[in-house]
Amino acid sequence: MSDFLLLPSEIFIEILIRLPVKILLRCTSVCKSWYSLVTSPYFITTHLKHNNNNANNQILLRSFFGDNCYLGIDHYSVYRDNDTFDKLADLDVPFSCIDGCFRVIGCSNGLIFFSDDEFGYKQTMYLWNPSIRKFVTVPRPRVTFDSKRSFDHAVGFGFDAAANDYKIVRLVYVKSNNIKVPPPEVELFELSTGSWRSINAGDFKYVAENQTPHAFLNGVIHWTGYEKGDLPKLIVSFDLQNEELGAIMLPPEVPGITPSSYLRVATFRDTLSLIQRSIHIDYYYCIWVMKDYGVAKSWTKEFAIDVKGLSKDAIGFFSAPFGFRDNGDALLSLKSSQYEYAIQDLVSYDPESKQIKYLGIHGHPCLFYKDSYVESLVLVKGLSEVLGRKKISCDAVACMEAFISPKEDDDNDEGGRESV
Repeated sequence: MSDFLLLPSEIFIEILIRLPVKILLRCTSVCKSWYSLVTSPYFITTHLKHNNNNANNQILLRSFFGDNCYLGIDHYSVYRDNDTFDKLADLDVPFSCIDGCFRVIGCSNGLIFFSDDEFGYKQTMYLWNPSIRKFVTVPRPRVTFDSKRSFDHAVGFGFDAAANDYKIVRLVYVKSNNIKVPPPEVELFELSTGSWRSINAGDFKYVAENQTPHAFLNGVIHWTGYEKGDLPKLIVSFDLQNEELGAIMLPPEVPGITPSSYLRVATFRDTLSLIQRSIHIDYYYCIWVMKDYGVAKSWTKEFAIDVKGLSKDAIGFFSAPFGFRDNGDALLSLKSSQYEYAIQDLVSYDPESKQIKYLGIHGHPCLFYKDSYVESLVLVKGLSEVLGRKKISCDAVACMEAFISPKEDDDNDEGGRESV
């Protein structure tokens, strides 16, 4: 043991960052110096970078088994994004939704953001890291039903790499005669401070659609949106680093708002993408990809999905594509041979072969959620400081001082160690 501890600190850290989170949590019980190392901002960031650079192609998947949003059970699982779609773990959510089910806003570096706003103005929000079984209850935002009465909002979540901080943004549109009025009231929550603050939206004239899925890419959150009065479809964006709102125009072939249209932003192989339901052909979806980020002329139709050709039972019993796998396959659900309409089979669609593969997963067609996932130590230390709204540092500072000093080792001492 003593020889192992005398290894150069750089080599020792290179060994530890390759260990699973579960083993690293056990390491924090060995001695004070190991606890200090594993819970340090430097090590947490280094471990995360190693996991991200050595992509293990993991997917977080939420499925809901029940007749409707009020009667059923939601399941959260992690799968390997391989040919056999192997299940790696089931996640036990440590909190419950008062009314119906949670809306999963996003997942970043293993940190999942939940919002209990699907059916009202409750504004109960959590940030949860299932790898270490810790969560933060996000404080109530400033703009609520009590202060503004009727409003709609778009919510996004992501990681600001420049600030090394996790941020939540709300675009709140107060209603006048049931019409959302821009500019929005913008609120930003930072995990490093544990509090909300207001952002000046200036004369921003676009409206982000209420409670729609967002796409996080290049440090920017994206929602589908429109311009008041004219109603052309566009993408509303918010840059987490610059804290600025923006708009991205869509391809001219994409129609505006119509009763039969469907439009959703997503990420496709690390590019911004758009899932569009055709208003000309029934059960037909076009997948658009922005080849050059931010350049509207670079929108390209990547492929299309004709649901009618997938299954003879699919018509009227399917969900629109809601995400993509690393290999470019689309995820959607089709009518199940085992269950009634409320429960469907999750399938993977290969755009090259135009074939589907049943993944052995079932759920309500409107409540599937997919995101990339990676194990991390985010929140392993500093949870009490966040909840107490004290300033903590998320920076990856090089705090290498005396982590492996033999004179500090005490195998029986767990003093100062937080519960994990």
